[in-house]
Amino acid sequence: MDKLLQVRTGKLRPVFGLQTPSGIFKTVQQNPVKVEFLGCEGDEHGYIGHGGVDKALMWYPSQHYAFWKTELPQNAHLFGVGGFGENIVTSSEKLNEKEVCVGDMFRFGQGEAGVVIQISEPRQPCFMLNHRFEVKDMSIRSQNANRTGWYCRVLKEGHIQSGDPISLVERKYPKWTVKAVQTMLYVERKNWEAIKELSELSELGEEIRTIFLNRLKKGIFLDESDRLAGGEDKAWNEYRLVGKKVETPRICSFEFETIDTSESPAPATPGSHIRVKFGRNNQVVRAYSIVGGDSNCFTLGIVLDRDSRGGSRYLHEELKIGDSLSFSQMKSDFPPAVDADHHILIAGGVGITAFLITARQLRQQGQNFHLYYAIRSAHDVAFKYPVQELGNNVTVLDGSKGQRLEISKIIAKSNSRTHIYCCGPQRLMDGVTLAARTLNFPSSNLHFEAFTALTSGDPFTVELAESKKTLDVKEEQTLLDVLRDSGFDVPSSCEVGNCGTCRVGVRSGKVEHRGTGLLEGEKKGAMLSCVSRGIGKVVLDL
Repeated sequence: MDKLLQVRTGKLRPVFGLQTPSGIFKTVQQNPVKVEFLGCEGDEHGYIGHGGVDKALMWYPSQHYAFWKTELPQNAHLFGVGGFGENIVTSSEKLNEKEVCVGDMFRFGQGEAGVVIQISEPRQPCFMLNHRFEVKDMSIRSQNANRTGWYCRVLKEGHIQSGDPISLVERKYPKWTVKAVQTMLYVERKNWEAIKELSELSELGEEIRTIFLNRLKKGIFLDESDRLAGGEDKAWNEYRLVGKKVETPRICSFEFETIDTSESPAPATPGSHIRVKFGRNNQVVRAYSIVGGDSNCFTLGIVLDRDSRGGSRYLHEELKIGDSLSFSQMKSDFPPAVDADHHILIAGGVGITAFLITARQLRQQGQNFHLYYAIRSAHDVAFKYPVQELGNNVTVLDGSKGQRLEISKIIAKSNSRTHIYCCGPQRLMDGVTLAARTLNFPSSNLHFEAFTALTSGDPFTVELAESKKTLDVKEEQTLLDVLRDSGFDVPSSCEVGNCGTCRVGVRSGKVEHRGTGLLEGEKKGAMLSCVSRGIGKVVLDL
């Protein structure tokens, strides 16, 4: 018989500098806790969608924390029991998303005096987890890993406390484990037979049944961005091109101004980038670094890619002053590390655009940093005035004069309190990676940003272990595109291998890893579906 390890409750309070208060920080209750139909006495919920009869209690298997500590060692100190904001803490291997089923009834305590609860639905992780664990895509990671926990409704009120025995009273739907329901929510989104069955399952929470009903009867597929990212990726706004300037023979700066001006615009912060839509039906999406400005008016620096598939070529050759485009909200996935004593910025070519705001702020704050800017010749210095303003904090290396970026020497002079940031051609980032590995420089202190990525390659086959499907990825296709065409809703953001949002689990097979969104240790069991490619055949978790 399993036991209840902890009962946790928490009050709403401001957290993480967000406008939305949260009850995610819960404390262990030593005395018996009264459990009512709306949850534990004294427990509060903040985010819309939390709480209610179907979400009276949140149950999270504590054995998952060991997995997260291994998966994200740099944040291991944050993965303590209670971190996911759970009320119910257990550690039995039998109590996990692969075993527990919707509709399961459990009794806490002895005999008829115990509290009876029923599993109602999987937890749909929200953006608060990204802040709680200081991992920008934690909500998506937990969702993709099926380590989210689940919600329960209370069928019989009473009191519970740590040490109470837990017994399974009834299991009506062994087919519909929490993980199986999650598969239909996020992966097999067009499995109409299963969706119909779940939409008619009365024990399934009303919110999830409504999602399935809307999908089945109205063809509505829920936009998950607000839940996963707190609305960061949801809003797209119209901006007008108001300025265009040639910076180098291949780089132009573009100044965009919003059509709907805000009285309190958000400033562009270090590491800020923005996504833009254009082309037929706005199907082309590209991400670019912001050189300066705010959400009302900002400047981008964009290089004309010789192999452009319509992005940079359109902006350089077709976009005219007065034309408007749709832009996402600004995001910063590349900020300087707060615990660093010294920052080294390495830019190649257009990679300088990723560092201008960062270097300016570091200089204003009096922090210890140096920017190395590698160019082919003097004609290739983009944004000359902002670069010159950095004074002794910048070294411009002119290849035409035989000046070379000596990466190994730079890294050899660094210590464990130094963080190195690199943006530029893939060969430059590969060079930094190799030098750091040779010199045993900590990989956790390396940060990379890329704007374009090689996505084509040899064709390969993917076998989907959970879905029992086999898909072929052609030379010109990405795995991400093929998965989406087959009905799998794989989330993504940058789509050039930077952020790691589009990662999928790999069970077996060889992978040609591309991009910088995965740590070396993560590459053993995952790949970036936007850029990485399988070799021959790979087996995925999907």
